[in-house]
Amino acid sequence: MPILHDFACANHIDDFYEMLENPGTTAFNIKYTQTQFGNVFESVGVCYFIGSGEYFYRSKDIEVYAQVDQIATKNFRTKQVLLNSINNENISLMTILSGNKKQIEFIDKYDRDLNYYFVVAQLGFDGFFSFNNKTGLMQSLNLNIGQNQLISIEVISIDLIDDFSMPSLNVENFDIIDLRG
Repeated sequence: MPILHDFACANHIDDFYEMLENPGTTAFNIKYTQTQFGNVFESVGVCYFIGSGEYFYRSKDIEVYAQVDQIATKNFRTKQVLLNSINNENISLMTILSGNKKQIEFIDKYDRDLNYYFVVAQLGFDGFFSFNNKTGLMQSLNLNIGQNQLISIEVISIDLIDDFSMPSLNVENFDIIDLRG
């Protein structure tokens, strides 16, 4: 069911994080874009946020399984599964989008375009959440991770799902690259 709220006098960023804390899973239909040194990677899919730092992303080319201290990326093009550990210092847009605010600090409440700016001081990153002026729903999340490196997520739609659990990672017929230490 689509998420609709009356955001006339709301603090959109607080309402967004409050929505993520509600029971159930929040599903975001998104367009993920990463620009790095002139190269652009794009992916369109659905990201299911199950809990803080726990999510599952599915597109036609990749699946990402993130749970507490590990992440698995399944690439259908290369037929590889990359297994990696997550520590408390790792940060990504998906981590921020899943409700983890530990490493981000909001600079100003918002600007007239409903952009909420933040920094990740210990890593030297900055970014912003952008909300729709009429509905108050999140439109995008952007992260500047250095010179010539930008990651953005455009939110197409947001839905709440009552019953969702992390699917099993099937590695049959895939090469496994295990970077866990």
